[in-house]
This record gives sequence, C-alpha cells and structure tokens, in this order.
Amino acid sequence: MDAAAFLRAAEALPATEDPRAVLGPRGALVLAPHPDDESIGCGGLVAAAVAAGLPVRVVIMSDGSGSHPGLPPARVQAVREAEALAATAALGLGPEAVHFLRLRDTAVPGEGPEFEAAVAAVLALAVPPPSALLCTWKHDPHRDHQASSAMAEAVVRRLPGTRLLAYPVWGWGYACPLRGFPLGTPPELPGPPRGHRFEIGPVLEAKRRAIAAHRSQHSDRLGDPTAFQLLPEMLALAERDYEILLDETP
Repeated sequence: MDAAAFLRAAEALPATEDPRAVLGPRGALVLAPHPDDESIGCGGLVAAAVAAGLPVRVVIMSDGSGSHPGLPPARVQAVREAEALAATAALGLGPEAVHFLRLRDTAVPGEGPEFEAAVAAVLALAVPPPSALLCTWKHDPHRDHQASSAMAEAVVRRLPGTRLLAYPVWGWGYACPLRGFPLGTPPELPGPPRGHRFEIGPVLEAKRRAIAAHRSQHSDRLGDPTAFQLLPEMLALAERDYEILLDETP
C-alpha cells in the first residue's frame, strides 16, 4: 500500500488511553529532530506518560537554527531551546529531562563519523534503557527526520528489549494534503501497519500549550520575513484527539 493508505490504516489501529500499554513499564526516550517535533508528534503521549509516573526523557537532535535563515544561528538556537524547555514543561517534564545534541539544522547526519558520534551520545542518555524509543517516521519527507530515524534504529539495535515507535509529523501530508506543501507520489510501503492509536483527549490541552510554546514556528517570525512558519492545517493535524505510534522495531 502507498503511504497515504498506510497512514489511513494506522488510524484504525487498536485505541488506548493507557500510556503503559504503548510504552511499557520503563517509559520512553523521545528523539526530536527539531525543537517542536516532540510536541507535535507525541506530546500527548509524553504528557500522559508523565502523569502516569512513567520516566520520559527528550533529546532534541538539531539546534533548530534553520527555521530563521535571516538571523544569526546562535540567536535562533537560544530562542528555540527556551521554547523547547517551556513546551516540555507544559507536558510535565523538568529541564533535567531534556537534552540538546545541537547538530546542525538541515544537516543532521545519516551516516559516517558524525552519525556514529550522535548514536553514541543518545546511547549515553538511554541509561537505564527505556522500554520504548520514540522518533519521527522514517518516511517523513524531511532529511533531518529521516536521519534521526536512522539513528533511532541504530540505537534500538544496541538496546535489546527496547522497542522503536515512530510518530509521523510531515508524513501526514501524504494522507492529508497540506496547502503549499506538495509531497509528490507517496512511497509504497509494506502493510499492514503495526502500533497504537493513542487517545489523548484527557491531555489534549497540555499538548496544545506545548505546541503554543514554540511561538517562533507559528506566530512569531522574530523579525525575519523569510522564517519558516507552520501552516494552520498542520497545527490542526497536530491537535487532533489522538496520536499514531507505529511499531518499527527492527
């Protein structure tokens, strides 16, 4: 089936509101290619897991500086890291649970020495090993998302007993076309999808507050007219009352 049909089928996966049923008893390590992916892709699950007493740690892979090309990268990085801390606080996490690898935005490595160094850094943060490692979907149409997914798979291969769960972000554009964001022909995928439909109604407001905290991505260009901004349609997809977690354990 193509990616659009795959995601539509994933929306019919068994539903649960129990974060333990999705993550397992040892909680989760969440990899976010950019500051905001953690909130958009799985913020509801993070909030529910924290409320249930499960351990959750978040690793922001890139420095986020590519969103505002007209500004000094260090300024954008500082803003986006502050937003990420505010967002994860809205989900119930303290700053000690959030880590920044500061890889270059738009150039997260998918192979080579920098890739291996990043994998080693994530492994050092995966102590004790979580039940689940969460990362963006490998078919998301963004190179940083794909590179981060490859890192997640490499980490899971070295952590027996840890499952890999993928959360689509930009990939939703295959099933729900986004204005001004053409994706071309959806890739063909083996099916059916495995994983969970996680109902986030009880924590949806926390997720909305987390997304709102990333102001530079949707309502504040920081004075840069060339800045990237999330479309309202994308925000609406992110704020549905469920999240999809695809089991892609190698």
